[in-house]
Order: sequence, then structure tokens, then C-alpha cells
Amino acid sequence: MLDILNNYRSACGWFDAIYAEGESLPISFRNNHIYSIIGRQSSGFGIRANKETKTGFSYSNVPSRINETVRRAISLTRFGEKEEFHVPSAVPALQFEPYSDTIHTFSADREIEQAEAVIGRIVSAFPRATVDMGVGKSAGQRRICNSNGIDCAYRHSSYSVSISATLVSSDGLRLSISEGVSSLGPGNYTNTVDRLLWKLEHAQTIRTIESGKIPVVFTPKACASLVGIVASGLSARNVAKGISPFAGKLGEALFNSHFSLDDRPLIVESPHSYPFDDEGIQARNKTLIHNGAIAGFISDLKYAHRLGIEPSGNGSRGYSSLPAPSFSNIVIGAGERPFAEIIGGIKAGILVDQFIGLGQSNTITGHFSANLDCAYLILNGEITGRVKDCMIADNLFSLLADDMETSSDCLWYGSVYSPYLFFPAINFTA
Repeated sequence: MLDILNNYRSACGWFDAIYAEGESLPISFRNNHIYSIIGRQSSGFGIRANKETKTGFSYSNVPSRINETVRRAISLTRFGEKEEFHVPSAVPALQFEPYSDTIHTFSADREIEQAEAVIGRIVSAFPRATVDMGVGKSAGQRRICNSNGIDCAYRHSSYSVSISATLVSSDGLRLSISEGVSSLGPGNYTNTVDRLLWKLEHAQTIRTIESGKIPVVFTPKACASLVGIVASGLSARNVAKGISPFAGKLGEALFNSHFSLDDRPLIVESPHSYPFDDEGIQARNKTLIHNGAIAGFISDLKYAHRLGIEPSGNGSRGYSSLPAPSFSNIVIGAGERPFAEIIGGIKAGILVDQFIGLGQSNTITGHFSANLDCAYLILNGEITGRVKDCMIADNLFSLLADDMETSSDCLWYGSVYSPYLFFPAINFTA
């Protein structure tokens, strides 16, 4: 590819290209039965060209059209946005690949058999349950090259499992609880099933608690949903557009000293990791919130240039799209006490696991309001049942700046590795 692109070197100031190919095999189950198996393959390349400080972009999934695609990208530069950054010249090192050869041991027959056993286990414990599941694998390659001589590639793989169990009681009350896990290759997900069954079991008894300011603990799953409110402000794109609450506040202590947040693309065992980003910048782990203080932002080349900072190696794109800053693995700093000890000191509070409507939160001010899809009553240090028809509303930035605690035990949910978060008082409405 680079040999062909170099033929156009004199026609533009710089160019870069991404080539992506992959295959996937998702298996889905609906209402306790297998629903579909769909094998997919895709490949394509995207060309970005900059001429007289303006950038044009074109893409195709037909390899023979690469010359046509390059010419189109160059011709579109006159309509492009003014961008005065330059593509990198330092060839990134392939420190690792987020890939496991075990992905090739994926067997549809074995996965179906294992999933049916899981469904059977859930239905055996809860005969009225209907279970939806998704099990799948994907593998592929990404290749980045540019006019400064970079030509690098890496392989990636992923194995994922999602489980959702729904119960409808005789009075029409609906409860749906979901769990999931992902890794580089096929593995045992018994612990994931165990967590789902524990949550279903402890949700069978309905409890109540009065409205007011009460102690609240968020599970790692709930934290993975909440963290997006904070993470949005840590993107250089939002800082440059003036919609980040952290703009101009590098080094300022805005949160409790016990709160830290990292972006870590170099976690070897995570399918959300990468050795270099989609613009050819070497990946590196970075702390964005350190002991409560804003320590940095994630950026691609474009927004790093606009802010006058070094690109962080977080440029992300598909072959049919332009780059944008994107997180890899978000890691929230752990505390000193385990979850069991934290709730052991709560006389009356709630444990929140799932939200409804959290997406309506204000990422600039930190205000959020959400119904609780799945939450449990903590009474004298014990989980005693489920609370329903309730909601919480508060300001996440204020909560994180005030008294809070993170647990020593953490769990993965998607690309977020989080502890339990404890807040002594949050506005609760029954």
C-alpha cells in the first residue's frame, strides 16, 4: 500500500492511510433458545490527504480502487477543514499485540452447548426466567502507514459473552439483570453467571427505604456507566470545543484526593488495548486524574495540535471514518477497604447496580438524575432485598469532590476496570 501511496507524495503535503480487516462470529440466544449464528467478514482502507493545510478523506473496501481513492481524497482537500498538524515520523514499537492464538479454538458447537447449560442453570434456579445471551469471537488486523515512512500493523482478537435474565412476577413487575465479560480468547465465564444469579436471588424480596439523603454504594457495573460523565470532559476534542468542565484546569484539585483515573492502552490481556493508535502514535499508559487533580487529556493529532499539547496516542477510527480521541481501558484507582467491609458499616443505604435514563445526564455540569433499574437495600451491613420505583439525583462532580471511598476490590465491565464507589449521602427519592 505504501508503495502506491508514495506515487502521490508530491501531490499533497502529507497523507496517511488505515487498513482494517476482520472476521466475527456472533451467536445469539433469545427467550432461552438459540436465535442466530451470523459469520461476518469485512475489510477496507481509508486515505487522508492534506494539501495546502486542508484535509480530504476517502475510503473504499475494493483493493483495486486504491489509486482512485487516493486521487479522490486529494481532490476533496479544497473542501476540507483547515488542519495544520503533521503526521508522525517516529515508527512506533510493537510492544505487544492484543491478540491470542486461542481465538482459533473457538467452536460454535461447544459455545452453543455451554450457553445452553448456562441457560439451563438459570432457569433451574428461576423457572419463570427468560434468558437472552450473546457469545462471539472476532479477530483481525489493523495497519497504519503515512507519507513520513511509517508502515506498521498489529493483530487483535476478542471473545465476549453477554447474559440477560428477565423475570416477570405475578403482579406484572418486570426485573431484568444483565452481566457480561470479554477477553482475548475463549474462557470460562462461570463467575459472570454466579454474579447474575446472586443478583437475581437478592432481588426476590422487595424492600423500602424513605426518601432523603442516604448512603449509596455503586457497583463496578454502575461505575462503568457513571464514569462517562467524567470521561467526557477529559477529551481534548471537548476541551477545544469549550464544552469540557475541565478546560484550563490542568493541575487543579477538583475531586477528592482518593479519586484517580487512568487511560491504559497497554494492558496486555484486554481486548480494548493497542500498541499504537490509529494515527501511528505510540500508545502509553497515562494518568488523567491524579489524587483528585486534573493531570491530562486524551487526544488525537488534530486536537492535540489545537491545544498545543503532545498527542496522547488515543486517535481512533475505522477505515470509513476520520480519527477522533477515544479512551482505551479506563482504570479507576482502588482504595484500601474491601467492598464487604464498606457496606458492613452502613446502617441503612442502597447498593446501585443498573440505571434507567442516566444518558440524559449533563456532562458539563455533572448533574445526573436516573431511575434505578436494579438496586438493593443495605440494612445493618447486609444486602436484604431489592428497592424499586425509585431514583437518585445529584451532582457527580460535587460527590467526587466531597467525602467518598473506593473499594480495594475491582471488576471489569467492558473497557472500565472499577472498584465499588461509596458516597455517604446522595439524594434518593422512593
